[in-house]
Amino acid sequence: MNHEFCINMSFKNVPLERAFRRPHVTLRSSPALTRCWTAVGHTLPALLYDAYLRLTGRPPRMMKTITRLHKAMMVLEYFTSHSWAWSTENMSMLQNHMSPEDKKVFNFDVRQLHWAEYMEDYCLGTKKYVLNEELSGLPAARKHLNKLRNIRYTFNTVLVVLIWRVFIARSQMARNIWYFVVNLCFKFLSYFRASSSMR
Repeated sequence: MNHEFCINMSFKNVPLERAFRRPHVTLRSSPALTRCWTAVGHTLPALLYDAYLRLTGRPPRMMKTITRLHKAMMVLEYFTSHSWAWSTENMSMLQNHMSPEDKKVFNFDVRQLHWAEYMEDYCLGTKKYVLNEELSGLPAARKHLNKLRNIRYTFNTVLVVLIWRVFIARSQMARNIWYFVVNLCFKFLSYFRASSSMR
């Protein structure tokens, strides 16, 4: 199973209370792309939110939080940006010499590990024992996460429409594509309406 998908599903099933944004993990191999996404996905929203807080007369706090988060991420950067090749010959040899009862008592075979379940349990443990959040608050946290998802989809849709309108205003080819797509949608809706009324 893809590790990114596994981690993101765990965050979705076990969301944190009062999340500012939807958590999403994406593993990248390019440091330049990571820095670019950090600036666009972390720093820019933090600056905008702090500006909003200042305008409403409240003290800014998001850049301070993001800076602390980035410092914590930098501690792990060496381990997340390098790869190592480990030999498992000694472990395999030890397992071959163990009795079935020893294998049950000293179970260190990670091939049997169900990673999706493991990650979800890890998130539950972090939520309960590290962040001291009650598990009874999970339904409210999931509802809040859905609200954040809807806000993001709405924002992205408005942004795409605004950018597209700029292109339509400047390019005849973009206008032609726009009219073609809209015409196609209307034809599809008309066909769908006609076929549903015939049943």
